[in-house]
Amino acid sequence: MVAAHCGVGHHVLTVPGQALADRMAETVALLDCPVGDPLTVPNLMLAEAAAAQGRSVILNGEGGDPVFGGPKNLPMLIFELFRHEPGTRARAQAYLQSYRKCLDDLPVLLTVDALADLEQTAPSTEVLVPYLQQGAMTSLLNQLLHTNLRTKGAHHILTKVERLTAASGVEGRAPLFDRDMIDYAFRVPPAQKLYGTSEKWILKQAVRDALPATIVDRPKSGMRVPVQQWLDGPLRDLTHDVLGSRAALDRGLLNPETVRAWLRKDGALLPRQGGKLWLVLTLELWLQSFEVGR
Repeated sequence: MVAAHCGVGHHVLTVPGQALADRMAETVALLDCPVGDPLTVPNLMLAEAAAAQGRSVILNGEGGDPVFGGPKNLPMLIFELFRHEPGTRARAQAYLQSYRKCLDDLPVLLTVDALADLEQTAPSTEVLVPYLQQGAMTSLLNQLLHTNLRTKGAHHILTKVERLTAASGVEGRAPLFDRDMIDYAFRVPPAQKLYGTSEKWILKQAVRDALPATIVDRPKSGMRVPVQQWLDGPLRDLTHDVLGSRAALDRGLLNPETVRAWLRKDGALLPRQGGKLWLVLTLELWLQSFEVGR
């Protein structure tokens, strides 16, 4: 719809599940660090398709959420209204839990020895505390956006895009992560970013005269991928082989009973284990790629 409205060419890239299974280990190794994003292989294949067409630079829309107030902020703002425990560390813990991935599963996901080692390290909340305490930014929303920008933006989104595009011989640019754009966004009053329950309000208003209303006003959909279908289909053998491998068992990091229960979908009212399995599969593939011991 956007391509037709703007009068530009539009090409669809199909990513078969088997192609993803065949290239997942290679893609994880290209990332240099474990990034548990199901879009990694599609991102690589997209960059390769652009390179095959002779493109040297590609633009993407990454950055709208962490810079202009996308999802994940409302749960934190609601938490702030009703929380009883004071202090920044309670806020940081709620921030981690709002992502609802494997954080609450660590006591059963990690082995006893791994949990003991974890106890000797700084709490996972420590990296977030500097961004979530009041300083130059007095608005909680801007503090949350700053946290998203410096953690998910810098260490996840930009790292993933840069590694995978560079591996394909193209340069991936994210205009919404441009320094001038970021500086401008943090000068914008928070009420214009989260306007009632309308997220990224000012960004939507800025392009309202350039895009159809059906695009501007549509709900957030994200880049959804059929993780559970992949894990039940083309990725099934790879997942069982990698997570049940001698290397994984000898490393002593993941509790094999928990991993096997997730593979069986034990106790799942909804197939939520898919996202969790993807994270541990990505981690184990990365550890094996770089021959990392426990």
